[in-house]
Amino acid sequence: MILQRYVLQEYLRGFAMVFGGLTVIYFSTRFATYLGQAADGRIAPAHILQILSLKMLVSLRDLIPMSLFLGIFAAIIRLQRDSELVAMRAAGVHPGMLLIAAAKLGVIAALLVGTLTLYAEPRIEELIARIRDQTENDATIAGVKAGRFKELSGGKRVFYAEKVGADSKVLEQTFVQMRTGADVGLMRADQAQVETETNRGDRFAVFLDGVTYAGKPGALDYVVTNFGKYALRIEAHAPTDVSDQVNYMKSSELLRYRSPGFRIELQWRLAKPIGALLLPALAVMIALCSNGYNWYLWLLTAVAGYFGYSNLLGVGKALMLKSVLPTAVGLWLIHSLLLALLLLVWWLMRRPLRGRVRPAAQPR
Repeated sequence: MILQRYVLQEYLRGFAMVFGGLTVIYFSTRFATYLGQAADGRIAPAHILQILSLKMLVSLRDLIPMSLFLGIFAAIIRLQRDSELVAMRAAGVHPGMLLIAAAKLGVIAALLVGTLTLYAEPRIEELIARIRDQTENDATIAGVKAGRFKELSGGKRVFYAEKVGADSKVLEQTFVQMRTGADVGLMRADQAQVETETNRGDRFAVFLDGVTYAGKPGALDYVVTNFGKYALRIEAHAPTDVSDQVNYMKSSELLRYRSPGFRIELQWRLAKPIGALLLPALAVMIALCSNGYNWYLWLLTAVAGYFGYSNLLGVGKALMLKSVLPTAVGLWLIHSLLLALLLLVWWLMRRPLRGRVRPAAQPR
């Protein structure tokens, strides 16, 4: 099957080009977002690469089906524009060969996406939640930028530094507001830095050469204290409890329960690999209907079909969560509608071929 191998190579070439472009766009967008969060002190800079790598791994569940869908469409359009598809038909190759080649890649994509959504994604999301808890603890006054106010301890403390030292570890000309009930305390220090206790691992913001003002707003009996060194304990962010959230549960655990919430989550995880299996066939149908003419209009049709299917899955999940759509029907109805549409289009495409009357043989 030399021609089928050639078509598979064209599919893979189109997939690689689209996948590379989408990966660069996703990576740059995410990286810029995390850099902005790090600048605001919400993410420790040391954790940006780790979180970004895990998010990129999770995003493969969407990038692989979309890249394969658009890659197959682009490959067939190129075959039509270069008249290679016409030559294949003249050689007796049936258009079903294009569908078979796409189905082979769809099976591989479904296995990869299924492994991600059913097995890897819950573990990765749980790991990301732990890293975010840790990065919120690290992104305290260590993430303060010069000339910006930063809230600590849920808004109970407000920190400000006029400038950062040359070593990027010492903050100069610092100001802190501390609120405890009705009492408000102010502290000003020449320098501040973060230190970690070696025994227990507690973290402290250490202020040097400053003064504190303690009292109630509006009162005149403020207590003024000058100090040479003042250590302020940084409260650790409590770890997020994800044990009762279905998003982080293993797929094998979802099978043990019959509650609607667990069934909805299981159907949502299965929707990605099923889509990766059906969408390549949809790309073949749309590309063959175009016949190589006005390909940009058919590209819009293909993109609209892809996002229409994805949005319907999201709408179906929302309706199930609101108990409007029964879980027994659920997302299976949307998959069935797409499959029925594929069969109908394929039947309409083959109908003129079967109904065509062959001309009578001319006598010699």
